Amino acid sequence: RDYLHYIRKYNRFEKRHKNMSVHLSPCFRDVQIGDIVTVGECRPLSKTVRFNVLKVTKAAGTKKQFQKF
Repeated sequence: RDYLHYIRKYNRFEKRHKNMSVHLSPCFRDVQIGDIVTVGECRPLSKTVRFNVLKVTKAAGTKKQFQKF
């Protein structure tokens, strides 16, 4: 979702967005749309990827699973 943010110093707007490019390790194969993930900063992995998935929390309404973190 793109939105505009006003910069007072330059009297102009800049485009911003909330999407992030994140690396998803093979151990997190069961991630679904709607799940809440915790990301952490890491070294640059590609042109746009600078974050890694650290923890996955299942969306509300799904079956609870116990996991060690």
